[in-house]
Amino acid sequence: MEVPPGLGGKRLDQVLDQLVETHTRSQLQKLVRKGRVRVDGKRVVRSNIGVSAGARIQIHFDGPPAHEPASRPPLEPLTVVFADEHLVVVDKPAGWLPHPAPRSESPSVADELQRLYGPLPTPFGEERGGIVHRLDRETSGLMVAGRTAEVMHALKDQFRARTVEKLYVALVGGRPERDEFQVEGPLGPVPGKHDRQQLNPPGAGKDSETEFEVVERYRRHALIHCYPKTGRRHQIRVHLAARGLPVVGDALYGTRTAAPLPRGCVEPRRHALHAGGLRFEHPHSGERVSFRAPLPSDLEALRRALSADGGRRSS
Repeated sequence: MEVPPGLGGKRLDQVLDQLVETHTRSQLQKLVRKGRVRVDGKRVVRSNIGVSAGARIQIHFDGPPAHEPASRPPLEPLTVVFADEHLVVVDKPAGWLPHPAPRSESPSVADELQRLYGPLPTPFGEERGGIVHRLDRETSGLMVAGRTAEVMHALKDQFRARTVEKLYVALVGGRPERDEFQVEGPLGPVPGKHDRQQLNPPGAGKDSETEFEVVERYRRHALIHCYPKTGRRHQIRVHLAARGLPVVGDALYGTRTAAPLPRGCVEPRRHALHAGGLRFEHPHSGERVSFRAPLPSDLEALRRALSADGGRRSS
C-alpha cells in the first residue's frame, strides 16, 4: 500500500490505522514491534516514526483480524476512573499488561490509552507511553498515567519519594495471628529463577517494606489490606508468603502452602490481589487526590464464598 498525500508526515501507527480496516491500532502496533512491517523495503520496529507521502508499506499479517472471534474469552475492558488534560487514572483488569511486552499478545494499558487519547510521551521507554508505574499482569486495580512528559516526571518523582499512598486488597490462605503486622527486608531475585523474588539477608537486595491490616478472617483464609511503602517486584506476594499467608491463586509463591478453598468455591484464574486505592499530589493543581476501585467480580465472588464458610470482621 502507498501512503496518500493526506497522511504524509503522520506517525506510522496512525497511517496504518487509517489504511487497514481489518485490524485495530493496537494489533497493528504489535505487528510493527514484531518486525512484520516494512516501509520502502526497510523493516521497522517502532510505530511512532513519521512516514512520508508516497512511501510504500508492506505488512505481513499473523493472527486473526479484529472482527474474527478470539480463541480465548475476552478480557474485561479497561475502565477510566478519572481523566483530565494532565493525567489519566484507570482500573486495570487482570490479564492486561501495563505496557506491551515481547512474545505477549495480552492487551496493554499503554496501547489502550494511546487509542483513547492519542500519542503519549515516552520518557521512560518507547513502548511505555504515559506509564509511570506498573502492576503485574494478573493483578487488577488502579494505575495512573501521565499525558505530558512534565507530568510523567512529576509522578515518577512522587513514587521515588514514596509519597504516593497505595492500598492493595489480598485474599490469603491462613489465619493471621495479629490484626496488624509489618514485613520488611532486602528483596532480590531467586538465583537461577528470574521470574521469582525472595527476602534476603541484610545487604543482599533492595530494601522493601509493607504494612498489613487484617480486615476479615474466615475459616482458613483472610482478607487483608496491604500498604506497600516501597515498590519492588512481587513485593506484596513475597512478603505475605514469607509470613505463611500466600495470596490465593498465586502460582509462584503459594501453590504448595496454600490452604484449600471451601468445597464448591471456584479457584480463581489468577492471584487474588487488587490495587484498590491510590492517593497522590496532582502535579498541576498541587491538590492531594484519592481514588478507589472496588474488588472486581471474580475476587468479590471469592470473598463472599470464603465469608459464607465462617467469616468475621477483625476487631
